[in-house]
Amino acid sequence: MIPVKIQCGCGQRYTFDVEPINGRMPSAVACPVCGTDGTSAANEAISQSLAAQPAVVPAPGMRLHTATAAPSIPPSPVTSAPFPRSPLPRVSQGSEAGGEGEKWKWWYFVLAGICIGGYSIWQAYNQHRPTLLP
Repeated sequence: MIPVKIQCGCGQRYTFDVEPINGRMPSAVACPVCGTDGTSAANEAISQSLAAQPAVVPAPGMRLHTATAAPSIPPSPVTSAPFPRSPLPRVSQGSEAGGEGEKWKWWYFVLAGICIGGYSIWQAYNQHRPTLLP
């Protein structure tokens, strides 16, 4: 991961980590404030970062062996998003018990009942067999 810092023409500064593909941004980047394309600035920052890093090339005749009893290092958690976050608020899906989504689940059953009833009436009408309700 390479940290990329960009300053937009509107004055906004934003930063993110990216894993470049062929030394370039894998997708487009936009300023979180004004929406201006910052992909070319990000590509320049990546090329400068890659030029500053020394290339690691194993010496000829050197063999790499895996250690059998090496302690494993847990992966570090990702602290920043690969792209700037949207300024829009996130809508809660209500997955926790008693959440906002729980109170609307009964509407699925009501809608299913209405659809099944309507389909039954439509089938009876198409087959010219109207049935009377008791």
